[in-house]
Amino acid sequence: MKRFSTRIAEARRKKEEERERDNKREEDESKKKQEAEIIIISSESESEEDEIDADYAEYLATYVPEEEQEQEEEEEEDPEPIVISSDESENHSEISSEIASE
Repeated sequence: MKRFSTRIAEARRKKEEERERDNKREEDESKKKQEAEIIIISSESESEEDEIDADYAEYLATYVPEEEQEQEEEEEEDPEPIVISSDESENHSEISSEIASE
């Protein structure tokens, strides 16, 4: 009987050792998978990004918001009247009539 129980104990030990090895292998493999997900950015992709940034900066330099464009258009259509001193009030009416005719 002792031999039989000894063999059973040895078989159980071997199975337990195999399970531990398998668990350790699985842990190692999962660590390797995580390490493989590292992304390296090359200098080429950075230069493309710089070009895009430069283009965007150029666009912003020439960009005029719609509100400002509308104000500029209104000013071009209806210029502010020229104010002349009271001494030249007769000339003032002539100037404003010339502007209206244009």
